[in-house]
Amino acid sequence: MTREKGFTLVEVLVAFAILAVVMVSLYEASGTGLRSFEAAANLERAVLIAQSKIDWIVAQRRLPPSSSGPVAGTPFTWQVEALAAPKDIADVKPQSARLQMIRIHVTWRGRQGPRSIAVDRLVSLSSDGQ
Repeated sequence: MTREKGFTLVEVLVAFAILAVVMVSLYEASGTGLRSFEAAANLERAVLIAQSKIDWIVAQRRLPPSSSGPVAGTPFTWQVEALAAPKDIADVKPQSARLQMIRIHVTWRGRQGPRSIAVDRLVSLSSDGQ
């Protein structure tokens, strides 16, 4: 009886099982990578929104009329909080302006629930402003 060369059915099934395990692992790794990318992109957007709001306050030299609101077309919301300037800096200010610490909170809905960041900046506001 001559032996023919080739793969047996068992060998083929084992090879498919190994291939399936490898493919599932790659699928999970790519899914994790995409979720991490999405989380990083949302965090970057939130920082840009906060910086934009702070830049608006600096340009206007006053606090915005409303202290919070949604960002149009996005799942993000913002909130402005005015804090007292640190004492060591507040004593060395020009008389025509007042220094104030501004904190911008940006919140959004992440995959595992609400997420938020806060960005602080010391700004000079008009003394006749808010």
